[in-house]
Amino acid sequence: MRTLKILSLLMLAAIVGSCDTGDDIGDIFLDHPWTLSFFKEGAKITSPKQGATYKMTFYDNTFVLTTAGGVDITGNWVADNKERTFRCSQVRVSNGSIARDSIAMKAEYILKNARYYEGDANWLQIQIQKNTYMQFHNK
Repeated sequence: MRTLKILSLLMLAAIVGSCDTGDDIGDIFLDHPWTLSFFKEGAKITSPKQGATYKMTFYDNTFVLTTAGGVDITGNWVADNKERTFRCSQVRVSNGSIARDSIAMKAEYILKNARYYEGDANWLQIQIQKNTYMQFHNK
């Protein structure tokens, strides 16, 4: 009886110890495309013009954000699901210019300087800091 009790406690400890308290990166980033909702910079909120869609898709270690004008912002990404850190590298613009697209320029800036993420399968923030980020929704 005592042996069974010890084995039961050890099995319970193994199950509890193996639980992952981090986010599911695949569920958040990889399972669907994201649509840009708005930017927050301090108290200022900026949204794309009505009808202008900016779509972001994450792949295993790369991303593409397609602007309303059809220009792509691409690069590599990595996220830590426990610390909720997020970094991009080799961020570049292709298929045109974003020089006249202030929303695309903000997105590029945040991607180049991103440090954190917040969210789940329905909404995602890519943050430079808590009050400077871009937010996406899943549609």
